[in-house]
Amino acid sequence: MRATLCACVFLLCLILLAEAKWKLGQEKRDRPRQPQPSSSPARRTRYRSVLSSGELTTKQGHRCIWQTSGEGLVSLLVNCSTEAEGELERYWCRYAGKPDLCTAYGVKSSQYWKQLVGKLKKRENACEGEKVLKAKTCKKAPAEAHMKLAHRSGDEEKNGRKEGGKKKGEAGARSSDGGKVEKRRKKVKEEEEEKKKREERTDDDEGMVNDMEPVQTYCSEGWHSVCSFFVKFFEG
Repeated sequence: MRATLCACVFLLCLILLAEAKWKLGQEKRDRPRQPQPSSSPARRTRYRSVLSSGELTTKQGHRCIWQTSGEGLVSLLVNCSTEAEGELERYWCRYAGKPDLCTAYGVKSSQYWKQLVGKLKKRENACEGEKVLKAKTCKKAPAEAHMKLAHRSGDEEKNGRKEGGKKKGEAGARSSDGGKVEKRRKKVKEEEEEKKKREERTDDDEGMVNDMEPVQTYCSEGWHSVCSFFVKFFEG
């Protein structure tokens, strides 16, 4: 009897233990899973831009090397060389923008740069053409996300010529104004001299009239010449 009772107790314990395990497993299955921290490239690019570099050749056969640098504000530097009349010519340009502002850039950065380089390949000169490079994957991105031409070789020389032309124009304007003033002065001087001559001629005419008055007073028409001699002789 005692053995039977022990067996029943043991069997009951096994049943309870099995039931407890089943409930514990059910609770684990019903518990919501917590999301794992994401380590996607899009998240990383918020802090660091993916850098790249490579080579390209334009339609005119210009050989170029391009490379990117910077974080946040990224620069695209393009250095090219071409042979003209047996001489090697070099030129360069730099584009700048914030591609991280484009959502697609974080996922497909390599495709982004591939599209921009493709645009440069279609040009005759890699640094001449549209001043803004837009990738197809980032067409709807903010304006700051696109790469804009910031500087290129030869800009200093062009600006110097513009400044020189401006100064030359200002000097010419000053010279022209000075010539007008000089002409006005000369005209005024000529008018004054002409006026002075007219006054002198008027004085001479008045003197001749005054000299003739005594002759006409004392002499008759027939003896005018002889009489005028004696009148002038006696008057002094």
